[in-house]
Amino acid sequence: MKQFFQKKLLPAVTLSNAESAKRLADTYLKAGLDILEITFRTDATLAAIEAVAQTFPELHIGAGTILNPSQVQSAKDAGARFGLSPGFNEKVVESAHQIDFPFIPGVMTPSEIEQAWQAGCEILKLYPAEIAGGTEYIRSLEGPYLHAGLDLIPMGGVGPGNMRDYLDCASVVAVGGSWLAPKDKIREGDFAGISKVVEASLKTANLS
Repeated sequence: MKQFFQKKLLPAVTLSNAESAKRLADTYLKAGLDILEITFRTDATLAAIEAVAQTFPELHIGAGTILNPSQVQSAKDAGARFGLSPGFNEKVVESAHQIDFPFIPGVMTPSEIEQAWQAGCEILKLYPAEIAGGTEYIRSLEGPYLHAGLDLIPMGGVGPGNMRDYLDCASVVAVGGSWLAPKDKIREGDFAGISKVVEASLKTANLS
């Protein structure tokens, strides 16, 4: 699943209609970003995932905020290529594995990290990253876990001002958040503004 995160960014997007999803997906691709997480926070989620999957097959679409097993199947049926959750729910993870659906659970503590690994998860979402302790906390986790293959995507409190610090951590494969798709810009149809945000973030994320 690491191939999905070569650009080191994961936009977390909440949408109210499928048309906005297609315009946003087109904006991301033209700006150079080929991944998008659409969250299960509105009634339009599945329609948005399906519209993007059918129109832009080259985009890696994730379904986010998955809280129950039924959403796992619905997300895959709609065309999502992977799923994420804010926490670790063993039943959700089991459901994802049963249908061969790549899944990234949310973790915050060492115990949750070990539970997720035991359940077969290879990439973990650290959430909420900044409140948990930010980069200092991540580096403390790397002490006992980096040699075991710890791969994290910090989300929650990550943005343009600190994303580079997170990406400098050895265990971080990508960073994500809603700053890559501000609700006000989506609502106003300011996709040119979103493109500028994405282009600037890509430049920052991929500094050598």
